[in-house]
Amino acid sequence: MQVRNHILEDVPFDASPHIGAAITPRFLVMHYTAGGSALNSVRAIRDRGLSAHFFVDRDGAIIQTVPCNRLAYHAGPSHWRGHDGLNSCAIGIEIANLGWLDRKEAGGWTRGGLTRVLPEAEVVVAAHKNGGRSMGWEAYPEAQLKAVAALTEAIRKAYPSIQEVVGHDDISPGRKQDPGPAFPLARFQHLGGAAGSGTLAENDFGTFEVSAREELNLRGGPGTGFAVLRKLSPGSRLRVLREEGDWRLVDLQGDAVPDGFVHGAFLRRLGA
Repeated sequence: MQVRNHILEDVPFDASPHIGAAITPRFLVMHYTAGGSALNSVRAIRDRGLSAHFFVDRDGAIIQTVPCNRLAYHAGPSHWRGHDGLNSCAIGIEIANLGWLDRKEAGGWTRGGLTRVLPEAEVVVAAHKNGGRSMGWEAYPEAQLKAVAALTEAIRKAYPSIQEVVGHDDISPGRKQDPGPAFPLARFQHLGGAAGSGTLAENDFGTFEVSAREELNLRGGPGTGFAVLRKLSPGSRLRVLREEGDWRLVDLQGDAVPDGFVHGAFLRRLGA
């Protein structure tokens, strides 16, 4: 699976009329469609004046509707790591899935307006991480998850600017609950995004300390035009995850989750 000229090879491209300006993708945002097949969701979202870059069906089939370097209308009001309105810096993946099921019936789960009952074997019962009562959520089939994983790796290989994989419920908490507790987000957060995508050798990435005499800005992207997320004191320790020009994507907690970018001139490798 490979992205060339912003299009995923060997999958249908069903061009959406709802696209915006060119973007530099910084995030991958996972969604569920809250509906039936991927193709039906392509049509339903288009009719609402919305769009996403990719749709992944339950059997793993993928449809692309927006080039990866163009804005799609999938995130809405959102905020993450110093970025507001993630449509302007994120690739959206819509995963065919019914989402929440708040009514338990004999033999399974359903919700108002849904014409069928999902068997209990196809449902995960859990409370959402952002709050609320425990209820049913459609499980994601393994074939679908494998396709999302392959897609994630292909996108991150093509766009090393991508910092992180997040859920719609992360960037719009309280407003959105997709992809929900049935989606194993942690499985995708580090795919294709580890060290080695820059020019440093893979085994060169490791623990550094801030060598600046004054506080060092941690920014939301690789440049001074990005928002300052916080200031790091001289001597602060961190791990470098990726090189992007003069900038370094770093992890402050040691959990391999990217926290932001710092300028590489103000870092010193421990023991050097």
